[in-house]
Amino acid sequence: MTPSRTAAAQKGPTPSSTAAASEESLEARARQALVDWLTKEHPAPGQPVPVREFARRLGMSRTPVRSAVGRLYERGLLAYDSTAGFTVAIPSLSSLYELFELRLMLESHSLRLFAERTDREPPARLRELVDEAERLAQASLEDPEQYIAFRENDSRFHRALVELGGLPRMLELHDDLHLSIHVTRAGMEAPITASRLGAAVSEHRAVVDALEAGDRPAARDLLEAHIMRVRDQTIALLARPRM
Repeated sequence: MTPSRTAAAQKGPTPSSTAAASEESLEARARQALVDWLTKEHPAPGQPVPVREFARRLGMSRTPVRSAVGRLYERGLLAYDSTAGFTVAIPSLSSLYELFELRLMLESHSLRLFAERTDREPPARLRELVDEAERLAQASLEDPEQYIAFRENDSRFHRALVELGGLPRMLELHDDLHLSIHVTRAGMEAPITASRLGAAVSEHRAVVDALEAGDRPAARDLLEAHIMRVRDQTIALLARPRM
């Protein structure tokens, strides 16, 4: 290292680098707020993104909010209208089908990799998640507000299956894909019924039963059937006529 570089390193970060880091932090906050809005408040497809309101609520200028909006637009989670500006993306049947196909590939391949690792046993956490899902399903039928917790349990279960593959980058891909699917499905009014929730819990339990029994190919087949059923169910919800 040259003397000039040594001196620069000893001085620490420059004002410009500090400002850039601060801007990135603000953008990250804005992005998380936008994601929460999309996944928890369920704005209607085509609804304009209230950039000014987000900036006011977060106590920042509109610049980092616009940057965050741009990032989500690049990922297809938001759309752009020449009149309304950035809006909540209107999901299409083709895009939803593609997202589920990618999900099927990732999760199925993760179980295939796990099947090759005969030295590893399925973690007890999978069984715990299924037991928790059963309790949350019943709670959701009694109080629809609990359905959010049920969905979060579902997300943790599928993420745990991808973790079995042992590939960190695959897990990152899964997380990005999960967000896209979650946002796409957020505005759909799926019925909270005993049959629908019960089917999800039963199918998760069947996957875990097969893993614990050592029948890993069967677990993979059961997982694929589960994902395809949810895909078809979700597409049917999207395709139904709007009142």
